[in-house]
Amino acid sequence: MIKGIGINYNEKNIDSRLDRLEQELAQVQAAGFDAYELSLPACNVIRHGQLIESELARLAALLTRYPLHYTVHAPMALRLTEPTGFHEQVFLSCLEATARIGAAVMVYHSAQLALWPADQDIGPLPDADVLAESWRVETAALRRMARHAERLGVTIAVENRDPHLWEIAALVRHGKSAADLLTYHQGMRLDLIAEQTRQIGSPNAGICLDVGHAFLAAPYWASDFLTVIRDIAAQVVHVHWHDNFGRLDDRAESLAERLAFGEADNHLPPGWGAIPLADVLTVLRDAGYAGWLTVEIRSRYAHLWPEIAAATRQMIQTGN
Repeated sequence: MIKGIGINYNEKNIDSRLDRLEQELAQVQAAGFDAYELSLPACNVIRHGQLIESELARLAALLTRYPLHYTVHAPMALRLTEPTGFHEQVFLSCLEATARIGAAVMVYHSAQLALWPADQDIGPLPDADVLAESWRVETAALRRMARHAERLGVTIAVENRDPHLWEIAALVRHGKSAADLLTYHQGMRLDLIAEQTRQIGSPNAGICLDVGHAFLAAPYWASDFLTVIRDIAAQVVHVHWHDNFGRLDDRAESLAERLAFGEADNHLPPGWGAIPLADVLTVLRDAGYAGWLTVEIRSRYAHLWPEIAAATRQMIQTGN
């Protein structure tokens, strides 16, 4: 059974201001959500990889004032594919902060995107050995982090990524095509993330299914959208719930224009786009999913929170 519904943070609004965070928490509670997903970078709790105890204490004291459950989103720039160990230190501090504020889940974006050097023309496309080593390094690091997560009582949720036109452009400049995207952006592949979490072998590590990212990535998969989700659903421990139209970003430069053209990872309120969310919910239920449904939408829709919460709760209760 789904635990309840959450809402994502507004990082730009908070920008380390706990008074603004308090206002947002009050609005979340009033809108009817059960949980709130906090951005650690939006607060001042980690500096250069180290926890700042005074800031963490202030944050924890604020969060306890509200009858909400909490999950955490780690920095999206966190990459356990880095061999230096510094990103592991940041990850450990994030885990510790997650536990200390009483949050049960920490979301980590898969770092399996190997196109940045080629896009910036500072390196070639990686070969098969480099790609395999990237998976080995990240999986080994996640295995180590999962042991800490077990000790702290936190679940690590590895989130699937979404495709962008800049990635395809980088491939074309290097003699490849859009068909090669899954080779160089393997974080789009839920099947590989599922295999990774199996290799980690911990009850405290699983998949954060981002339905919007998956819908954008699905045209590149070998199987269709719902089939892939059905295949990995048993390993899903957290869900990001939002909508889009399945179209990659093109020329629209603002969220308003993206909405007009239906482009990209819009993070629309559920039901505004083309994702078959009711079918996804059925697949998750059939797999016994028992985590949070975290509505992850843009801040421009914050005034709609009450009706979004009500509509999402109705979908959970009725299936449509």
